[in-house]
Order: sequence, then C-alpha cells, then structure tokens
Amino acid sequence: MKNNFIMGGSSAFHIIFSVTFIAILFGGHCVAGAHIAVDIINDIGPNVQLGLHCKSKDKDLGSQSLAPQQHWGFREAINIWETTLFYCHFEWGNQSKWFDIIYIKRDQWVCEHHDQCVWSIRPDGPCRLTGQEKCFPWHDAAI
Repeated sequence: MKNNFIMGGSSAFHIIFSVTFIAILFGGHCVAGAHIAVDIINDIGPNVQLGLHCKSKDKDLGSQSLAPQQHWGFREAINIWETTLFYCHFEWGNQSKWFDIIYIKRDQWVCEHHDQCVWSIRPDGPCRLTGQEKCFPWHDAAI
C-alpha cells in the first residue's frame, strides 16, 4: 500500500511538472486571440487621390481609394507562428509602390500597447506614427 501511494504521488508530480514546464516554455509565445489593427492615412499631398490594395497570402482586402487626409484601416489576427504579413500596393498620379503594412516581427512589439498601428503614406515612403515616428523606404520591386 505504501508503494502505491508513492507511485501515485510520483505520477502526479510528473504530470504537474510537465504541465508547468509546457506552460512556461510556450506561455511567452502564445498569441492566440491577439490582433493587430492598422490605420492608413493618405498624406501624399493636397488634391492627390491615393489608390491602395492590401492583401496577404491568404486574404484579399480589396481595393480602396482615399482622398487627401482620409483614413482607412483593418484589423487582423496574428497567427500562432507570428508570421502574419500583409502588403499593400499604392498608386497615385503615375506612381506605383508597395510596402509590407503588417510585418509582425517589425510591428507587433511597437504597436502592442497602442490600439492600432497608424501609417502615414507619403511620396518618399510610409511612416509608422505609432510610438516614435519611423519612416521606411518603398520596396523596390513591383508586385
């Protein structure tokens, strides 16, 4: 009877230890239910309409058209692998540019304590206004 009690206690210890270990190991990496919101502002210039089309590998958000200073945005779930990526194609005048508007490895920690990532779209490139303003160059290749 004493051996059964010890084995039972030992098994319970192993189960509790295993569950605790798994929780610690994956607890910091769990993003289930996490989302990132994006707000895009047309800051190209006065009287310049901005066309944009945002999508990921799996989801197409459709084409939009923004008047000067007009906003458009979306909210997207962060996948468990933290590889969520959305890119947008922007057009104005005779310009055609694109940029990764959500790149989780770049944006998640900057935007995690804010309601959304706010992007100002400018002729020289998009600027993330959330947190400390940071501007980025356009991607070189056309999509």
